[in-house]
Amino acid sequence: MQVILFRHGKAVSKDVAGSDEARWLTEEGKRDVERVAKCLPKPTKIYSSPLRRAKETAEILSKVFGVEYEVLEELAPGKLNLETFSKIAKPGALYVGHNPDLEELLRSLGCIAELKASGAAVVSLAPAKLLALLNPQFCP
Repeated sequence: MQVILFRHGKAVSKDVAGSDEARWLTEEGKRDVERVAKCLPKPTKIYSSPLRRAKETAEILSKVFGVEYEVLEELAPGKLNLETFSKIAKPGALYVGHNPDLEELLRSLGCIAELKASGAAVVSLAPAKLLALLNPQFCP
């Protein structure tokens, strides 16, 4: 089973937005999400954290792939771990979330990877293996 873990795009600071939950994507962040999306296989479904910057990322991905997205509370900061992910993992799906949760999930799967903003990890879950790591600077 293959899945894609996608870190939300670059967002404005908490000071600018007023709270962490309210942070929105910068123009650079929006461009980077689209750039990385074009380097990925088409997902079967997109799932997003409920935070604004993640939902904006999912909206861009949804347009690029022509695939609907759904918000999952399990992808909110501090909630995602291996046990939680094993309950929501679906073949071919893309999950938009946050660090450090995504990198810790990758470590739990035995994959060491740094996910920058708008970065994506394509992962095989059986057996666990990092198939591709795409950060914005690697995609045209």
